[in-house]
Parts: sequence; C-alpha cells; structure tokens
Amino acid sequence: MRPVRAPGRARQAGLALLLLLPALPGHAQEFFADALQALRDSDIDFQRGESNAPFVPVASLSTRLYDEGRLVDGRDNTVLEFEQRTVSASALLPLHIGQRDALFSGAWVSRSTFETDEPSADDFSVASVGLPLGWLRQVDEQWQAAAFIMPLGHRSTQNNANWSLQTMGGAFARYLHSDRLWWAVGLFVDSGPKERYALPYAGASWIINPRWTLSAVMPWPAVLYAPTQDWLFRLGAAPAGATWTVQPGDDDIAVNLDTWNFGLTAERHLAGSAWVALEAGVGGLRGVRLNADRADFDGGDISVGSSGYLALSLRLRAR
Repeated sequence: MRPVRAPGRARQAGLALLLLLPALPGHAQEFFADALQALRDSDIDFQRGESNAPFVPVASLSTRLYDEGRLVDGRDNTVLEFEQRTVSASALLPLHIGQRDALFSGAWVSRSTFETDEPSADDFSVASVGLPLGWLRQVDEQWQAAAFIMPLGHRSTQNNANWSLQTMGGAFARYLHSDRLWWAVGLFVDSGPKERYALPYAGASWIINPRWTLSAVMPWPAVLYAPTQDWLFRLGAAPAGATWTVQPGDDDIAVNLDTWNFGLTAERHLAGSAWVALEAGVGGLRGVRLNADRADFDGGDISVGSSGYLALSLRLRAR
C-alpha cells in the first residue's frame, strides 16, 4: 500500500509557527508579567530548591507531525497506513491571586487531521476544546491543596458528527518534604460518553542538583537536564492525545491517558518569557482503533505499529 504523505502542508504548518515566534512574546509579555509578579508576592510556594529548570509553561502553541503509522487487523490481515498532523494552543490565566489562594482558568484548543489512502476509511479531522478551572491553596509551609475541573468537547468531521462531551477533574494534596523533594497524592476522575472511572494519584519531584531533576509527576514522567537557565532538555513520556475512530459510523471521540509518546525535547530561551522547543520521538499506541460495529470484533486482534513524530512549540514560561 502506498504511504500517505503531505509534505507541502506539513512545511506550511511549521512555517506558520516560526513566523509567530518573534511576534507573540511582544504582545503577551506585559500581560503575563503582572500575573507572575502577583504569584511571586504571594505566600504560594511552587519551588524552593535551586534549579536551572524554568517554571511550567503558562501558554503554548505547537504543531506536531507523525510519520506514517501502521494498523493491522489480524482477522483478515487488513493493513491501514495513516498520517496525523496536530496543531494545538493552550493558556492558563489567574482569575484571582490572594495571599494564600489562587484561582485559575484558561483554554485548550486542538485540531488533528487524519489521512489515509485506504478506500474504506475516509480522511477526517477532530477538533477539541477544553475549559479548565483550577484552585490552589497554600495550607501551611509544607502542605498545598488543589482541585480542578475541565469540561471538554470533541467533534469529528465524520458523517457531520455532533459534539461529544467529556469532563475531567480531580483533587490533590502536595507535601513539600524538603527544598529539593516534594510528593503529591490525590484522586483523578474522567467521565465520557461511554466510559467513567476514578483513579488514585501519586507523584513526586526531586531536584538532584541545579542541572538535573527527576520528575515522577504523572502523566508526564521525565528526566530534566538544564545545563544553564537558558537551555532545557527533557527525556520522557506524555499522553498522546485523543482517541479517534478510523471507520465511519462510530462518532465516539474522547481524550484518554492510555496512549503515549516517548521523546526527547530540546528547549531554548528566546527573550523575556518566550521559549522555543523542538521535540522528536516515537508514538506507540496512538489511540487509533477500528470500528467495533461488527459482531465478531475482538480488540485483541488489532495491533498498531509505532511511528516517529516531530513537534515544534512556542511556550511562555516564568523566569
């Protein structure tokens, strides 16, 4: 089967992102500076240990291109080759910052395009929108409490499908064991059209020295290396994103946390709060599945091959 390629559109997506790099920091710099200064002046303690690694991004814009993937149906040896492109943007903004409490809101939008030359499966795309709302409280010098809820909407272009609604949320506690070590426990819940579950949560982060950090914060486990305050390298995993249906007839679209990417990211400080990141790696079970309408469907007969991916991102971080 001839692989599906779209080099022209992939180059255009990368060029469009590069053109935004010099423009976005200048417009957003002052807006984020005031909010970050308010956090610094509060009693909320994000990190005590000395580290070259920057603060988590407060906004990002990224484009991601996967190489051809391969899906095999063991029942009839049907082989489906596909290509995926994703563009996404996110921002987290403070609604209120007090001395010990902070309330955050934001937005996450994403559009993924799925292409294949298999006659039984049409090309389609998936649009996703999420509106997170979070709360954080500094209980005392060592303990923090946090909670969030994020309604999500997904819509596929398959058969003019309707929007599919999903809700994620959770409550957590973080204990600052020392200047270099903290751990967290909590509960994560996910409610979608066909699946609802609750999972206990545990995570930790250890600043080994100013250059190295071991992060066991799920679902983003990683090793961080920051040789200076202007460079950051990350080796680790992250959720791959949404689950899509290849065959028309099943409009169920949802984000899940059981599909993973594993890669290496190199990130460079540009100016002010702006960073640019280039990531490369391997995407394994990327949430692609056959239509389960047939009575003889057996998910165990389906295998998905891994494929490489490349991502370019612009991020705004606190210094």
